[in-house]
Amino acid sequence: MALAIGAAFVARPALGIETPGVGIDYLEGLGRPGALPDGMAFIPPSRIDLAYSHVIYINAALSGPGAQKMWIIERAPSGTASGWKLALHDPELWGDATPEYSWPVSTGRYYQGDNRSGPTPLGVFNVDDRAYRHVRGWGAPGMYNSIFIDLHYSGGRISGVAMHGTTQSKYSLLGRPDSHGCIRMEQPNADAIWSMFHGDGAPGEGSPLWSASVPRYFTSEPEQNWNVRWNYTRDGSFHFDEAGERLTKPGYSALFVIFRDDL
Repeated sequence: MALAIGAAFVARPALGIETPGVGIDYLEGLGRPGALPDGMAFIPPSRIDLAYSHVIYINAALSGPGAQKMWIIERAPSGTASGWKLALHDPELWGDATPEYSWPVSTGRYYQGDNRSGPTPLGVFNVDDRAYRHVRGWGAPGMYNSIFIDLHYSGGRISGVAMHGTTQSKYSLLGRPDSHGCIRMEQPNADAIWSMFHGDGAPGEGSPLWSASVPRYFTSEPEQNWNVRWNYTRDGSFHFDEAGERLTKPGYSALFVIFRDDL
């Protein structure tokens, strides 16, 4: 079986299916007018702000060739055609084939009787910079190496949405919505993400992806009411102060872009 890359096909031994190309060019194409539903918050790789060195794209679609997939991309060396390359991919999934995306995931769905379950929030989000929002190992049942999106809901409640490894019993469900809202993946892939962010160190300023200044998608001052933030945007638009300066904060030079292409 094979995966389309342009007109060619390459082997994809672990999945055993044929799927149209869903590489970085696919992500770029989703930024063209009319490619996504009106109002969908999405930034293609070519328009990612220079403050960010890495982007984590997640397609929460229920169907289609790009559904329930994750792409972790990083800026490529100068002169590379797309300007970006895959930073991580699952070697067992791709074997000797040229990888187009990182690996399959499970995003959220509703569970009867659980009023906090539901589809994964869509939009553009910072990686949460607060150390307690990076939890190594099994910090909660079913959540391994959790890294959370930076979001508080309008009532002030902090989002519980993270990307994390899941139990092996859930591996067969990857590629379809099954979580309570988080982004699930296999544990070795969660290990790879953790290493990319933290190496052998602790979360925070020692991270290889730490930056002294990244745009922030909320207006409250990070130093005030540290555990409560408010007035978020999810469409990738920036906030500015009275002098017209963009609001920033220290944080990770990685960005979440969570979208659907099937609505």
